[in-house]
Amino acid sequence: MRLLASIVLLLFGLASSAAAQSTRVGIMPFDVVSIDNAGQSASEALAKLVRIEMIKARKTTPELIALGESTSMPIEEARAAELGKTAKVALVIVGTVTEAELTEFTKSASTGGFLSSIGIGGNISRATATVSVHVDLVDPDAGKVVESFEVDAKNTDTGLGMDFSTSLGSMDSGGGGLDKSPMGKALQAVAKKLSDEVNKRAPKLVKK
Repeated sequence: MRLLASIVLLLFGLASSAAAQSTRVGIMPFDVVSIDNAGQSASEALAKLVRIEMIKARKTTPELIALGESTSMPIEEARAAELGKTAKVALVIVGTVTEAELTEFTKSASTGGFLSSIGIGGNISRATATVSVHVDLVDPDAGKVVESFEVDAKNTDTGLGMDFSTSLGSMDSGGGGLDKSPMGKALQAVAKKLSDEVNKRAPKLVKK
């Protein structure tokens, strides 16, 4: 029993140590000014979505960083570094949405009856959402961008295609969920890709 208890305590200690050493990553609201109808709420909601994906991965400790009244878009690296130091994070994610496009088309469809020319007519609606994000990773101690990369995602589905702001708004309305529209799915995919890239690069960039 003593041996078992010792093993449990050892494993608990190792897990606690790993959690304590987890890299703290700050996530700033995303620059979405180039996207139609996207404002501060969409900017902050996308940051929350990325944080959720990073929490799921359990490889870093993601923290949301508020801009404050004195900070505006686009965020300069020196300002990002300053806010990162205040938040005591090792890296700061500064993201810019470079594309958030939704294209929809509808076509008529009909099915003929068996041995008959009588058919049932209808419409098929299909929407394709594309999202691209440029990411800069800022080192607060160095005060500069230490890595940059791009992530993108595309989703095509039938049914109603909601735009960028509407999809993020559904996540940030209090329920915590994201709509199942093509844009919602594309945003979910791009957030996961961004999370994966940060988790892959962080160990090489952060000095222990």
